[in-house]
Amino acid sequence: MTRTAALALSCLALPATAEPSAPGYYLDALYAVSTAERLAIFCPDVAFDPEEASERVARVLERLSQDGINGDAILALSGVESGVLERQQAFLARYGLDAPTDEKVCAAARAEMAAESAIGAVLVESEEK
Repeated sequence: MTRTAALALSCLALPATAEPSAPGYYLDALYAVSTAERLAIFCPDVAFDPEEASERVARVLERLSQDGINGDAILALSGVESGVLERQQAFLARYGLDAPTDEKVCAAARAEMAAESAIGAVLVESEEK
């Protein structure tokens, strides 16, 4: 085998040994649930809906399973931290939350609820007003 052929074969083998990248739907779900939790902590007008969040997480875990990603393989997915962080930074920029106030955080939470987004779907109006 020539040196060039050996190098080409070794390059082809690299993706098979590398950890798989986290699917976008998984990153979207992590981002939505974690962001909704933070909004609920800092906005007294809304609360986190753990039942809805659990149902959404279960659907994502089922989809991961259908894609052949189970157990420890989920923990080994690459790009999770950076993928979620990228989504969170875009959220902060969208709502001008670089200098958050209670009013801005609550406005973002209400906007997500009104849009029936993945974030808004796990938020409910707070009963403790």
